Amino acid sequence: MVGALATLFWFAVVTENLYEHEVDVPIVAVNIPAGKTLANDIPATARVHFEGKGRALLGLMFRRDARLVLDLSNVRRRQAFVLQRQMVHVPRGNYGLTPVQIFYPDTVWVRLANLVDKPIRVSAEVKLTPMPGYTVMQPWRLEPDSVVISGPEEVVRRLDSVLTEHKEFANLQDSISAKLRLQAFPESLHVELAENETQFSADVQKLIEVTLHEIPVQVQNAPGHLKVTPVPSTLSLTVEGGEQLLLTLKSEDIIAYIDYSRVREIASGGHPAYIRTPAGVRYRDVKPALFKLMTEAQNHATARH
Repeated sequence: MVGALATLFWFAVVTENLYEHEVDVPIVAVNIPAGKTLANDIPATARVHFEGKGRALLGLMFRRDARLVLDLSNVRRRQAFVLQRQMVHVPRGNYGLTPVQIFYPDTVWVRLANLVDKPIRVSAEVKLTPMPGYTVMQPWRLEPDSVVISGPEEVVRRLDSVLTEHKEFANLQDSISAKLRLQAFPESLHVELAENETQFSADVQKLIEVTLHEIPVQVQNAPGHLKVTPVPSTLSLTVEGGEQLLLTLKSEDIIAYIDYSRVREIASGGHPAYIRTPAGVRYRDVKPALFKLMTEAQNHATARH
């Protein structure tokens, strides 16, 4: 009991004594003019020499609540602040605590830029691997698929997308949905995101194949004075894709055409058809592989290519 009272008496005495100490104090910028934003990095802290009672210095070191404040209300574009001890703000509870000197830095440069907003697209950094016999349908879905950023005009102008965190999903046989964090831009750019995550979803379906017949073959880019007819006029092919998609797929959903502007010379074997399928549908085994072209002019003379 006596020892505890002695310790308490000693602590009360020493904490009332005056001491000096150096503390790293955060530098904060305040009163940024409307429509402007900070466009350069400023030092995070300043080394400040304090003088005060022991208890006040102890409170400062434990709470770390002093600040060196840069008032930007009168800055137009660029300004150098010579750091002075009057810029150091000490909480009211630390009576008798005095900033004596700022050791470093001695000067802080501040540059302001116009603050602008712009929507940019979200790009998913995702790798999806389905189970054998399954396929991931395209396109993936993101909600939101764009996000508003704000920051210095010269920086925001050159940004057009933001990436999500990288995620991998393996052995998929069911549709997937997950929250993805957006990757923050480097602090040096001074760009902020209005949202920090997006909802990612992808449709996973059983993989099947279907053979389609009697798909019409069109001729595109033929001269106006010619009637061009492919021989034969239809083709068949095998398509592969998700079960739900293929079960509703019709022959007219497949576009088959010959581009007459690419037909340069008479080809002995004929000309291939170009195939356009809906998203998520692959094709193979096109039959026939080559087509003859029959042209008919206004005088009804015919020719084959």
